[in-house]
Amino acid sequence: MPLRNVINVLLLTADPDLAELYRHECPECVVTIAKDAAALSRKAGKHRFDALIIESRKDWMNEVKAVADTLGPPPVMTLVGSAAFLRRSSESVKALSNGHAVPRGTTKLPQELGFDEYVAVKLRDFVHRMKLGDGSHLHSLLVQTVEKPLILLVLEETRGNQIQAAALLGLNRNTLRKKIKDLKISVTK
Repeated sequence: MPLRNVINVLLLTADPDLAELYRHECPECVVTIAKDAAALSRKAGKHRFDALIIESRKDWMNEVKAVADTLGPPPVMTLVGSAAFLRRSSESVKALSNGHAVPRGTTKLPQELGFDEYVAVKLRDFVHRMKLGDGSHLHSLLVQTVEKPLILLVLEETRGNQIQAAALLGLNRNTLRKKIKDLKISVTK
């Protein structure tokens, strides 16, 4: 089992639920919460943080600059986004505390990954969660999860033309029709 690191997280938010989520999801993290950069200067002093998480506002760039002025060198991880985005991102912070260090400057954003890299990242997380939850029948579950959105996208791209969609998918037209029926996909031209 990897060695767990205690990491210091600075969370700038006015949302108490978001703060509680990070405290709950990352028990190895020391979470310092401030409403904004001005409140931080009264709280943090010259403390070193491993992760900076900012709930975005109109002036979030000024917020980041003010934090940098207060804290000095930037932390290993900086997340800026809406409360919904930050809720989904708690896994990234949790990975830091589980010993999976994120090297500065080498982490790619999802839009920078190639399709195969992006799928591999998502599959690794999916398989890991299934393993932790004693999951089984992973292959069929994954195929079912991917198949419906794929068929929907292809049908949308072909404007509901099932012959073109079947050709694009590499399926027989009758096989596609059966899958559309089984997956309860409504087709409109």
